[in-house]
Amino acid sequence: MALTNTQVANAKPKEKIYKLFDGGGLHLLVKPTGYRGWKYDYRLNGGRETFTIGKYPEISLKEAREYHREARSHVEQGRKPLAIRKKKEVQQNQQEKSFSDYAKEWIAKQNLVDSTLTDLVQRLEKNIYPYLDEKPVTEFSTRDLYQICLLMSDRGSKETAIRMAGVMRRVFNELLIFGIIENNPAQGLAELLPKPDHKKKENFGHVTSADALKNLLLQIENPSNRQDPVVTQALKLMPLVFLRPKNIRFMRWSQIDFDEQMLTIPAEEMKAHKEHKVPLPHQAIQILEDLKPLTGDCEFVFVSGHSRDGKPLSENTTTQALRRFINPETGEPFGTGYMTSHGFRHTASTMLNEMGYSADAIELQLAHLSKDRIRATYNKAQLMPERRKMLQEWADYLDELKQA
Repeated sequence: MALTNTQVANAKPKEKIYKLFDGGGLHLLVKPTGYRGWKYDYRLNGGRETFTIGKYPEISLKEAREYHREARSHVEQGRKPLAIRKKKEVQQNQQEKSFSDYAKEWIAKQNLVDSTLTDLVQRLEKNIYPYLDEKPVTEFSTRDLYQICLLMSDRGSKETAIRMAGVMRRVFNELLIFGIIENNPAQGLAELLPKPDHKKKENFGHVTSADALKNLLLQIENPSNRQDPVVTQALKLMPLVFLRPKNIRFMRWSQIDFDEQMLTIPAEEMKAHKEHKVPLPHQAIQILEDLKPLTGDCEFVFVSGHSRDGKPLSENTTTQALRRFINPETGEPFGTGYMTSHGFRHTASTMLNEMGYSADAIELQLAHLSKDRIRATYNKAQLMPERRKMLQEWADYLDELKQA
């Protein structure tokens, strides 16, 4: 005989567990502890099993019968109701997760070194997450993703756009394999995007004369009041050591030996995957000392004053700052094209070679590998004193330029 709402409501705890049956295996289980819950007993593949529907009164008698009817249908088709419920819960959770949730899970499996990881996360947070987190991952078309990448490309970040298209393709491909989406909207996306000017990339904007370098250094020394002081210090350090911008941005306090005046960049953060030691002139040490009150408590040396989580400066921050400087002699931005933070490497290399410094010492400071293993061994063992002397004299020369 079927249960009534009154019977269910009046089912009070007793000394022992008891059941109130509604028919077809559906019953209300009542425990001495006061627990009351809906259960469904059934047989499948010759065995007896029980499916828990849920607690009463959270689930009413009417709702319990609806759940029972659905569960019974699954049993008749040879499927366990619990397995179906778990599958639905997974699907529901997947639908509620954003692209950034999936991207973070994918990134966690890539085993990236810290600098590469931070760089990738910053790019995604700036260029992708704000747009792709607006709706479920199942609703994106290739056109949607193309428009997002065009925003990056149109502002001059063509390489970033192509790289982000590749990351999206890999994340969406994982969702495709897991059955969360039916098609990969990022497949073939990178091929549709404007290609970067590789010739321009190989010749980063840089100043080519002592006068232009002098004017640029003076402007770096006297920035606008709106410029982040950490950016100013980064720009001051770049011409002194002419490292790759990434190695400046991700410089850590733990990498600096102030007693030895030496910066040691680990192999995993170098383009050539070899540890790089950089002797620091006293001007560079002073810049770093000046930074201690601003970022000394952070992991990274160059942490933006606007960062709340201790992240280093973003990829284009220093280059954009350089683009705002105008050469008073020409009325145009500095450099061949626009001066870039990478351009300091070209400027230093050109001028130091013209000054007659050892090509080996210059190439080692630039972290350009020698193909000759014997020569590379000699470089490593013998040229540190020469490199230290070269960098101090170069820093002194830059000071003289500014004072001339």
